[in-house]
Amino acid sequence: MTGRAGLRKGGRWDLRGKKALVTGAAGAFGTATVDQLRARGAEVIGIDLQKSEDIIECDLTQPDQIPAAVAEAIERLGGLDLLINNAGIGVPAPAGDAPDAVARRVIEVNLFAGWAVTAAALPVLRAARGRVIFVSSGLAYVTLPLAASYLVSKRAIDTYADALRIENGRAIDVSVIYPGYVPTPIHDASLARGVDLGLFLPAETVEQVVGTIVDVADAARPPRNRASTRSTGVGVAVARHLPSVADRLVRLRTNQQRRKGGLGEWTDRLGKL
Repeated sequence: MTGRAGLRKGGRWDLRGKKALVTGAAGAFGTATVDQLRARGAEVIGIDLQKSEDIIECDLTQPDQIPAAVAEAIERLGGLDLLINNAGIGVPAPAGDAPDAVARRVIEVNLFAGWAVTAAALPVLRAARGRVIFVSSGLAYVTLPLAASYLVSKRAIDTYADALRIENGRAIDVSVIYPGYVPTPIHDASLARGVDLGLFLPAETVEQVVGTIVDVADAARPPRNRASTRSTGVGVAVARHLPSVADRLVRLRTNQQRRKGGLGEWTDRLGKL
């Protein structure tokens, strides 16, 4: 049994025997997600730059590599019920600077890669009446300074998920997950340049984020959107519905950090917000 018909007693979408593809499978979230899916009985193949027995090597910034990688995953799995678009990167990028190659790479990985992987997998997912999960960020709505490319890419994931859902909602389920700040290697580039997002956002653990992903994956009726913790959910709700309040709070916190010299090379350049 696959797709929406595969519900077990108790109303969950039984992951036992489900065939899943996870992008960014060698990263912190990806590795833990693969482990948790397998623990619940799913068959899983990953896509990442780092090849291994169960990870297909693919540079997600190279669109011509994606269809073949997805096709190989589907062939090895013998079908596809669940796609988790988890791959993501982030670097500092002031909104007033022209987008350089690094900023463009952030958008390529965080947005266009998930779009391309989904498009390649969509016919099989529709046939299986499966589901797609996008791992976005609380920063899709909580707007911080010095992170323009990351913010743009994560907000755009929401829009793409909405478009995918409105076109395919009778055939597949589409969900978006919003993690908060988790101290993983994705933040290394920002920390190296003196920007610590942990100063602005509540901390979460990999286990909290991955637990949310997997809970959404096997929910009988997966939610449209889900934050990985209550505090991140509150932050996203405030930013979406009371944006001026969220902006004031971010400005206040940023100015506090600027006075302490906590914005690295941008401490003097940014000025008072």
